[in-house]
Order: sequence, then C-alpha cells, then structure tokens
Amino acid sequence: MAYNSAKYTQDPDYQEGMDCFLKCDYDGAMEHFTCAADNGNPEAEFRIAKLYYYGRGCDENKSEALVWMRKAAQHGHPQAMNETAMMYYRGNGVQKSYDKMADWLENASDAGNIDGIYNLGTMLERGIGFEKDLSRACECYRKASDAGYAQASYCLAHMYHNGLGVETDLKKAAELCKKAADGGIADAAYDYALILHDGDGVDIDDDMAFRYFLKAKELGSKDADGYIKLLSTQKPRN
Repeated sequence: MAYNSAKYTQDPDYQEGMDCFLKCDYDGAMEHFTCAADNGNPEAEFRIAKLYYYGRGCDENKSEALVWMRKAAQHGHPQAMNETAMMYYRGNGVQKSYDKMADWLENASDAGNIDGIYNLGTMLERGIGFEKDLSRACECYRKASDAGYAQASYCLAHMYHNGLGVETDLKKAAELCKKAADGGIADAAYDYALILHDGDGVDIDDDMAFRYFLKAKELGSKDADGYIKLLSTQKPRN
C-alpha cells in the first residue's frame, strides 16, 4: 500500500506542531510532535528527527535523530527511508554501515522517493554498498530525471556522453545536460555551454554558448569567465 502522508498531516497534534514550527516555537513544536508520535504518526516522527538533528527545541543529538528517523522509516515514511540511509552512509549519529545504507536506499527507491532513487543511482555508479552496476545506475538516474530531478539529468548526461551503462549518444547527452542546466545546476550550464561552443553532439552555436556561460556564472561557476571574455569579443562562427 502506498504511503499516504495526508492521513498523518491532518492529525491535530501534528498541525499544532507545524504551526509552532513555522513560528520558530521549537519547544512547542517538539511537544505537539511528540504527542502525535506517541500515536504512531510517522510524519511527526520525521519532524522530531529533524529537530534533534539541528538542535531545535532540544540539544543537537544526531544519535537521537537517527532513532526517530528510523522509526518514521519503519512506519513507511519514504523520505525518512532515504535520510536513514544517508545517515548510515555518512555515519551521522551511528557507525557507518554501507550495508544498512543499501537496504534503506532500496526501500526508499521501492517507495518511489526521488531522492532515494537518485542516491541509489549514485551508489550503484560508484559501487558503494552495492556491486557497481552502471546500467542500473542509469535506470535510477532516468527515473529521477523524468521526475524533474535536475542533478539526475546531469548524471545521466555524463553516462550518455561517456557510454557508461548505455550506448554513447552525444545528442542525448546534450539534451540532458541542457535539461539539468535549465534546472539550475551550475556545472551543467557550464558543460552545456562547452557542448554548444565545441559542437559536441549539436551544431556549434556561439550565441547560445555565450548565454549558457553567463547562466553558469550566475549559478556560481567560477570557470566561465574566460569563455565569456572570449565570446564577447569573438565573431560568432554560426
């Protein structure tokens, strides 16, 4: 059965907790979320985990955060599954365990959590907690990209460009890189500008390359200045 967040967010104690949280009354938020959690509300358990993680309404306590995050995950909260996995990956409040990370990422992915699907892809690509599986990594990136996850589009562009887990397809790589750039990924904007400048799977387009170098700079890229200076003085080749 799919997880139904609305079933839990309509809980009066949970709603009172959210009202307090939005007013930065973290003590009140903890009190109300705890009441909701006592009745088995995974949304409240997830919120309590976050309060402990950041030390709001309580002392910062990563171990206690993991206890509550894992409770929410065990009660079916998809994002909590992903965050439990990543706490095991980073060793936040617990000894690192790639095996437990892998189990929770599989659960998060099966539950349809987009962060979990993307993170599963990265671990499959790197061979962390799993046997390296580039083909399956691409499947994960594709699912996350289709759901609008810009970083996944960028990763999938890299896979197509280099023929990792899929056949090399420079045109597809360019399309995905543009999608990631338009989604606000600075490195993707820079790379797409290079693709346009070099004609890598697309026609050379210096005007559009200039625009994407500017976009990359706006998004925080520190590598675009040289090309911006070059293209602002160079006659377009297209």
